[in-house]
This record gives sequence, structure tokens and C-alpha cells, in this order.
Amino acid sequence: MREILNVQFDIIIYLPKVSFITYADFCHRLEKALKVYQHCFDPKMTWYLFKNTVKVKPEALVHSPDGFTEFGLKKLSFAHKKIDKEGDTLISFIDGEHNTFGKLIGYSASKSLDNSFVQSKISFFFTEPNEPQILKQITSFVTELANVFTDSYIEIDLMQTFSKVNALFVKRIGVSLIAYIPSPLKASDYPEAHQVIPIYKDDKQVGTVIVSLDHLPSIENTEDVKTINRIDLRLRDADLLPIRSDL
Repeated sequence: MREILNVQFDIIIYLPKVSFITYADFCHRLEKALKVYQHCFDPKMTWYLFKNTVKVKPEALVHSPDGFTEFGLKKLSFAHKKIDKEGDTLISFIDGEHNTFGKLIGYSASKSLDNSFVQSKISFFFTEPNEPQILKQITSFVTELANVFTDSYIEIDLMQTFSKVNALFVKRIGVSLIAYIPSPLKASDYPEAHQVIPIYKDDKQVGTVIVSLDHLPSIENTEDVKTINRIDLRLRDADLLPIRSDL
């Protein structure tokens, strides 16, 4: 089995459909996601407008530990207006560390064909060393996101070790490593899972974080594939594994 020195994570939050997104909601959703990242990984994290390069310009600072800059709010306003003008929008930020890969966060939104609702998602893309503590960090990150976005589905695409194209149900979200399902589940119903973490709101369980394994999965490991497939099958049979395009 080949050794992976660095692991690429693409963590996607599928936000609930709404009839429209106000500018305040647009900013608030992104602010909450950025604050969770700062809390879990780097409290001093700064983000810059992403324009297809890892090189950043100081004047393009979008978000600092103090919140959105004036420049950042102008760019968010422009991106938000594109939903009505063009039917969709995408705004992306990159970290200011000038490394090879960069850490990216993106907010995309698009109107349905009949303009009756807006679909949107927030995604984090970053690379981390394949070290023992990374699973604990990623689990903590997804769990904190779940506590904030309790009504959203969350999944991970591990492009190098277990890409979503290798999932049992390619078009549906999956539990390659960790997923958040906005439904109260019981650990006894998912005996294969390494962890089943309940998420509460107002003292009531509203969702569940499922961690498939106690290690990063590999498509080359038959037992990893079997475990992940069993969990995905149970969720699909319970009608809890939606098709991404329907979210």
C-alpha cells in the first residue's frame, strides 16, 4: 500500500434550499464557517480573495481574526448580487501563507431552473500532513461545523485515498471518512462505524456525525471499502443518503 505523506481534504457543507438568500445571511453563513476553522486550526488565520493563484496581495485581505474587512464586504456584496443577475455565484478565499497548495474556502450558490429556490454550499479545501492526530482534528472540525450548521449535510472527499468517485453510490453523499447527517441516529444501528456522535440543539438531538474508521481510509484496503460501503448502504436504505444535486 503506497504511503501518503500529505492528505487533501475537501469538506463540503450542503446548505438547505431557500427561496432567497439575503446579503446578511450570505455573510453570516460564511463568517460562521470561517470562525469554526479558526477555532479548530488557526485562531490567527487570514484569508484573501482567490484569483486562480496561491500568490496573495495584501490589499486583497478579505477576512482576519477580527472579521470581514471593508474590501471583503464589498466583494461579498458583489458576489451576492450575481445570484439575482446571473443566477449563480462563486466566491473563493485563500490563506495568506504562500504555500504550494494553499487552503481554500468557497461559497457557491445557484438558482433552480424555475427560480423557485436557491441551492448553496460552502467548501473547504486544504492539505495536511498524514500524521496520527489529523483524524482527531478533522473529526473535531466537522463536529463543530455540524453544531453550527445543524440542518445541513456535510461530507468529505479524500481525493488521494478514498475519492467520492470510489463510493458505492457515486451520485450520493457518502461516509468515506466522516459525514454529518441532519437526523438523530443511534449508534446501535451503525455497528460498523468507529464513532457515532450525536449533535444537539436546545437539548434535543437533531443530527449525527458518523466517523467510519479509526484511521484514514484507503481504496486499496478491502476492509476499509467494506466498512464504508456497509455504512453508506444502511444510510441509503434509511433514505438518509441524498443525491448531491438534490440538496
